[in-house]
This record gives sequence, structure tokens and C-alpha cells, in this order.
Amino acid sequence: MRRVFAAMTLAALCLSLTGCGGQSWLPEGRELENMALIRTLGVDKAEEGVMVTAASAEQSGGEQPALVYSHTAGTVSAACLAMQSLGSAYLFYGHVGQLLSGEELAAAGLEEALGYLERDIEMRLDTEFYVVRGGKASDAIAALSESGTSASERLESMAEDAGLMAASMPRTVRELLSDTARCGATFAPALTLTGEEGDYDLAADGYALLKDSALIGFADGDAALGVNLLLGRVEADVVECPAEGGTAALRVVGAQTKISPAFENGALTGLTVKCAVDASVAQGPEGLDLEHSPEKQRALENALAERERERIVAALTLFQTLDADCLDLCRKAGMSAPWRWAALQDQWGEAFSTLPIRVEVTASIRRGYDVK
Repeated sequence: MRRVFAAMTLAALCLSLTGCGGQSWLPEGRELENMALIRTLGVDKAEEGVMVTAASAEQSGGEQPALVYSHTAGTVSAACLAMQSLGSAYLFYGHVGQLLSGEELAAAGLEEALGYLERDIEMRLDTEFYVVRGGKASDAIAALSESGTSASERLESMAEDAGLMAASMPRTVRELLSDTARCGATFAPALTLTGEEGDYDLAADGYALLKDSALIGFADGDAALGVNLLLGRVEADVVECPAEGGTAALRVVGAQTKISPAFENGALTGLTVKCAVDASVAQGPEGLDLEHSPEKQRALENALAERERERIVAALTLFQTLDADCLDLCRKAGMSAPWRWAALQDQWGEAFSTLPIRVEVTASIRRGYDVK
């Protein structure tokens, strides 16, 4: 009897899955050639709601430019649905790898745009997020398509080479949402549209700083480099330091940072940031012989340490000025003193913007290659 019941149940399940005898549990099947696989979404502020721009990758193996669609609606979801009527192909959003926001929308707030990726059944939380600095996401996406490439191809290339860019790193929607839920602030890579008509490109341009899911500023130059140092995300950064006889180019290949809180009578009184930087000599003046001159090596290491310290200070000063713990420094400080975690959490919000921070950086030159 149990076998008969199991067989009947299995048959009913198969019928439901194939659409026979009732409503299907699966999405409607579609032929791949009738679908446009959207790879990049752009969201901009509009007079009433948002303007969403969707772009595919290059078509026919790169022989045809990316397809680009745009629509304005009250919500991202409504705009994406309305774009289904703009062409003959079905727009599939399950392959979206990048979400771009225009600066104006980011400043107004990103809750709705990020929430769409969090809730929509086709979207993925590992989608990378970018802010188009000083412009619109729609312009950036359309300009690259007109130049014969696609935003997805360019951004994928940038993400692969992120280790070579000491002031940029990819960030996912999942990371942004997690940071915001945990400490109220986060950061994302910023982009700038460069070039001219017919030859546009996207360039990394520091970091966009977000608080309560809204843009509050940008980390440029030294501050952006300091972000990577604080997170230990430095794989290849060349720092030029004065050396006897000229200038030495030191390639920073690693950094480890530890943050420790200081308490006095139960009150949070400061932070200590210690960063250990590893580097090698990529180029130096003639006669620079570190192997037989420890004094020259120490001088170079001290010069490098001071330069990297300036970058970390620039990042921390910016965060404190904006009163935004964009790197979740509270949690990192708590990891070094877990017995202080409760007190740290209670006092962090009010204390952070004026908290004294001591930054200590040490540098080690591990290799000199053939520089002698």
C-alpha cells in the first residue's frame, strides 16, 4: 500500500513539473536564441522614480555591440519588467554581474536599488557594485557600447586586475548590505567615464563612501591607498622614495594591519593602528647596494614606512571627519580585545569621530633583485 501511495505521489509531482494537470512549479522554458542575457544594470535618479539601464555583453562573439535598454519607472523592479516590451528578445537578469549607480542617485540613497538585488528571484548578491563619479550610470553604459565594447567586459577586466591597482578593489552587493547592517557604513569602488566620442573608457577613481546607504563622500589619492593598506589588500603598489644617488622605486607586495583599542577606567580613550608593510626594490639609482649596506636599507624602509603611514592617516582622518566607520574598524578593534567587545560597541558610535588614533607603520624590504 505504501509503495502504491509513493508511486501515485511521484506521478503527481512529475505531472505538476511538466505543466500537465495543473500549474507548473518551474519558470516557463525559453529558447536561448530568443533571450538577451543582461550583464550590467545601471540605476540613475529620475524626476519621478529611477531610470534603469540594462546592457548585454557583446553579441556574436564581439562582432556586434552590446544591446542597451533603458526605462524610467517608480521602482527598479517596475522598470526592469517594462523593458521586456522594448525588444523582441526576453531579457534575462540572472547573469547580471555589475550594478552601477549614478552619483546623484547614490547621494539620494541606494536602499531601493540594493534592496531590489536582495529580493529579486533572478538577481545575485555577488553582483559587483560601482558608483559612477560625477555622472550617470546610463551614460557610462551607453558610451562603452557606442565605442564598440561593453561595460561588463571592461568591469570584468578591471576586477581581474584589481590586485595591480592599489587604490581600487571590487565590492559586492552582499558586502555592502552586510557592512551597512553591521556598522551603518561601507565603501564601494568609484568609476569615471573617460575619453571622447567613439573611444570612451571607464577608469577606477578611488572609493565612494556610503553611510546609511547614501553617498557621503569619496576617498581619493592617499586616502584611497590607505583604505587598501588598512584592509591588507595590497599586491602591487610602487612607491618612490629618496635614496642615495637618486630615487628608488619600491614595490609594495603585502600589508598586515592590526587595530587595538585603549581603555582607561572602562572608557574608550583611543586606538592604535599597526601596519607591517612588505616591499621589494623594483628600481634604484646606480650603486644602490642594499645587500652590503644595512644603513641604506633601513633608510629606505623608514622612508617607505612614513609614506604608507601618511596614507593610512589620510583614510582615517576622512572617516572621522565624515563620522562614518566605512571599514568596520570597531569590529576589527574588537577582534584584538574580545573581552572589551561590549564596552567597545556601547561607546564606539559617540566616540569614533574624535577618538585619538595612533598609527605605527613598519616596512621590510625583502628582495632587491639585481639592484646593486
